[in-house]
Amino acid sequence: MSFRTFFYTCAVLFCVSVASAQDSNVKYDTKEITGVVYKVVDGQEIKMNLFLPIKDGKLKTDSPTLIDIVSGGWSSGGPGNGGFWRACGAVERGYAVVSVAHRSVAPDCAFPAQIEDVKAAVRFLRAHAEEYGLDPNRFAAMGASSGGHMASMLGLSDNHRQFDVGENLDQSSQIQIVVDLCCTADMRFYLERSPEQTPSPVYAVLGSKKQSDSDVPYEEQARPLLEKAAYYSPITYVDAEFAPTIILQGALDTAVVPSQSCLFYEALQRAGVRSELWIDNSKGHTADIFPAETRQKLIFDFLRWN
Repeated sequence: MSFRTFFYTCAVLFCVSVASAQDSNVKYDTKEITGVVYKVVDGQEIKMNLFLPIKDGKLKTDSPTLIDIVSGGWSSGGPGNGGFWRACGAVERGYAVVSVAHRSVAPDCAFPAQIEDVKAAVRFLRAHAEEYGLDPNRFAAMGASSGGHMASMLGLSDNHRQFDVGENLDQSSQIQIVVDLCCTADMRFYLERSPEQTPSPVYAVLGSKKQSDSDVPYEEQARPLLEKAAYYSPITYVDAEFAPTIILQGALDTAVVPSQSCLFYEALQRAGVRSELWIDNSKGHTADIFPAETRQKLIFDFLRWN
């Protein structure tokens, strides 16, 4: 993104009127299905929670599906309650909301296990779309920081299926819309430009340590780390079939610097992927980029499928 475009994008935002994300005369109730096991690995159950629209006791069919990736520093606990999607009343407007956990990164659970988990979750949902009233052709995923990274990895086209392992392999793991909040789109960026400022979670993902904590000279670490960094970065896989992507970023973010989002946006634009980048000059590293109503309008305006 050019310097001029950066400020133009920010300026346009303040001209956007705040309106409801989606108008509907029908207001749905919520059916909660919690603790759904979508994957079992070495006896560990990986779970999701579903929040489905119902009316008069009947499950809505062919619901657009909004996935919330619960993650921080590539660690995850329980599946959560749907986050932003439920907070803005998406279920009441007829969307299905799914909150997905994954295994936490650890020495005994190294990458790309976490990517494999969330991709397995998408395949599980498609395999059970009829049971849960989901439209398998209208899946969107949102995450912030590491959650945004994994939501972006779900945008990979089915030309890149190396992270698809396990069950339901007859189903696609690609979603139709990515909502990325301040994700590390290119892990190589830190290693190439400022290894000492590379966040510790990135080193954990790469199976290494920060240079200050390691006895191995950085030059000896660099090549294998850069290869891993490329392999785990969504920007590596951007092509014309990558899912349409909206990126929200705080200009004051020091954990995931704004240039990460700019590089990702530029790559998407070069590939011809429908994409938007919105930068909030007042926010740092947070999921609460822009006031809630503005954030809701930006996301749901982008979300409207043809």
